[in-house]
Amino acid sequence: MNPIRGSLAVQRMLEATIAAEEVNAIFQPIVDLRSGQISGFEALSRPAGASPFKNIVELFDTAEETGMLWNLESLTRRQSLDAAAQWPGDVQLFLNTTPQVFADPRFAETLLQSVRLIPGLAPNRIVLEITERANQQYMEGLEEQVRLAKASGFQIAIDDVGAGTSGLQRIVALRPHWLKLDRELIENIHEDRVKQHLVRFFLHFSRMSGVRLIAEGVELREELEVLMQLGVNFGQGYLLGKPGSRDQKLDPDLAEWMRHVSGGADRDHLETPRQARVGRFARPTVTVDSRETVREVAASLLRQLSTPGVAVMDGKRFSGWCDREQVLRAAGDARASQPIAYIVNSDVTSAGVDTTIVDALQLAASRDERSLSAPLILTDHGQLSGMVTIRDLLHAAADMATQTHSRTSPLTGLPNLVRADKHLNELIRQREDLIRHGAEPITTDAAIIDIRQFGRYNDEYGYELGDELIKRLATMIHMLISRGDSSVFIAHLHNDQFLVTARGGVLAKRSQHLRKQFDRMVLGEAGAGGEGTDLGVRLRVILIEDTLAKIPTARDLYEVAREMRLAEAKTTDSAQQIVGSIAPNPHNPHNPHAPHGHPQNQQQNQPRKRLTA
Repeated sequence: MNPIRGSLAVQRMLEATIAAEEVNAIFQPIVDLRSGQISGFEALSRPAGASPFKNIVELFDTAEETGMLWNLESLTRRQSLDAAAQWPGDVQLFLNTTPQVFADPRFAETLLQSVRLIPGLAPNRIVLEITERANQQYMEGLEEQVRLAKASGFQIAIDDVGAGTSGLQRIVALRPHWLKLDRELIENIHEDRVKQHLVRFFLHFSRMSGVRLIAEGVELREELEVLMQLGVNFGQGYLLGKPGSRDQKLDPDLAEWMRHVSGGADRDHLETPRQARVGRFARPTVTVDSRETVREVAASLLRQLSTPGVAVMDGKRFSGWCDREQVLRAAGDARASQPIAYIVNSDVTSAGVDTTIVDALQLAASRDERSLSAPLILTDHGQLSGMVTIRDLLHAAADMATQTHSRTSPLTGLPNLVRADKHLNELIRQREDLIRHGAEPITTDAAIIDIRQFGRYNDEYGYELGDELIKRLATMIHMLISRGDSSVFIAHLHNDQFLVTARGGVLAKRSQHLRKQFDRMVLGEAGAGGEGTDLGVRLRVILIEDTLAKIPTARDLYEVAREMRLAEAKTTDSAQQIVGSIAPNPHNPHNPHAPHGHPQNQQQNQPRKRLTA
């Protein structure tokens, strides 16, 4: 530690640094991982070249020890606000503030006055970051200033989530709009399943609470791919952009790669009634530009008597909702001449169009009594898509309840044969569309899973225990094959038979592991009492690689699997995994190997198979 720190000389040195503005603002991009576009910048500070302070940590530590944090942050805040005024309206500024300054009784009002002095800037474009490492002693002041900041239209983020011990309490107390996951949770997440499970926990919480999640410290493509597959929509880190100019752009090759990965992750791979998306019930909403005055918006609402409110937009970015009565009240007082952005409700509940009906209902129900009647705002890749009312959600829930019985297995709750057929035929159609447009199709593998000698098991132990075995198998498929992978689709076709599809290369090892674990389980139970009988009950996996290139319809897949089971029964009685190698489908007009003229005899398209123990 510097021996003169805290002395009068150091204080004067700091005063001179602030007076000379020897601090530079730099900016690190925050990226929408679905669209591959920069959606915001976090403002950071660095000592200028002439500054006597070695680094920003020393500068802020000195300011804290000399009681000059307020003065220093006033400078860095003004620099950041000036820069943000030059950005497009759909780019937000993430502003770091120390807990001591944020908890100061002057903070919210002073910040609001500063924003009002900058043309083109409004509170709804600014996100105030509070570190999870914030000292608990400032919580009372923080809660009050957060309440005032929200009332003025500012958004709140909690930084370093996962790094502190009191973070959950702070999230509950402050009700932020954003959570920024600490870089320690993100580092090498592609190699750490515990970290992946923790991120899933925060994702579930964010969906249920209408909170957006940012992964910090992303440095590797492998990390980014796993985060996107898990469902994280925003990222920050050296891979996406280093701290630097306020005008920096995202690498176009990386942006294109993200859009490609996002397209695969967004595919509706499990469209059971319980997974039905709320986007299908979206209705249009009236939008206004954030720069329009309250008086102008009120006049428009008076001409549209049935309009419940307006969505306020900053460029293409949805920034908040204004209820009809809220606008009309403001038009009758001193706020009438202000931009509508100054009365926007930044706490309005929003959800992505791919949110399930179940999650949307839970999200709407979690709001306080005053907000229960407000619509749920829907966004698609960050862009406003529409809204759904509570009435819409209730109709959707009733429709979902009606469909559930007809489209899911009553035993396992998985999609049934009807849904499996639709899923396979949709994948085939998507593949043909990609080929038709000259794009490279995504490779998909399929597996038919069933239990050999299941009839003998039912005869020996009864149908009730047989049903239990099927349910346990369904659970094992989820745990050992799905693993939260968005490319995996699972259906319960009938009796003991299941269908699993996934992107190419996923199923081979995972299904082998499933088969070994299942066989070990049933053999262990047979010998557990000392008198158990091995009935030959084993798991059978029929794996057909690059399925979509080889079958014209879903029914053809089932027929191929049936023939492979018959062939396997003639060759061996031992437990096997069957890997099918089928000639490309000659009926596919986009198949480069298709023969000219009429389709060939079906016998020429029979599966070639190899058996692996």
